[in-house]
Amino acid sequence: MKTLRRKNLKDQYYFITIVTLERKSILLNDINLFWNSWSTYKLYAWVILPDHFHCILKVNDNDISKIIHNFKIKYSRLYRDKYQPGKVWQNRFWDHMVRNQEDMNKHLDYIHYNPVKHNYVNNPHEYQYSSLTSFYDDGYYEKDWGIREPLDFDDNFGE
Repeated sequence: MKTLRRKNLKDQYYFITIVTLERKSILLNDINLFWNSWSTYKLYAWVILPDHFHCILKVNDNDISKIIHNFKIKYSRLYRDKYQPGKVWQNRFWDHMVRNQEDMNKHLDYIHYNPVKHNYVNNPHEYQYSSLTSFYDDGYYEKDWGIREPLDFDDNFGE
């Protein structure tokens, strides 16, 4: 498989999508495994679904590929120790460097609307595995956001 080169810029935000192997629904089995695997990085925004997750993180002066590699390795070890041996993640991951505030807003909306898109809830505020509540508390979203009318996203978000 060819090596994929990714652009790394200091203090840059990246939108990331990571999918489990064969879309196995394992991520919500033990949410602590997920959070313990991010011990050295803080996610800016996130949504965790059973078989994939989306997040936005700031790389500071780290390499995005190394950050994701370390997360996947740590999660895989914790998961295998607790549940069963075997591969956990699909190869690679989707990344998008956030270009400006409009791009950030679009990706935040996509993250927070994702549980509705995948039919887990009708109201994105009801989904507990998402950073939407903290963004709502900070005044970024209104209480009826994502409920008044369905949202549609034309771009590719790595699903």
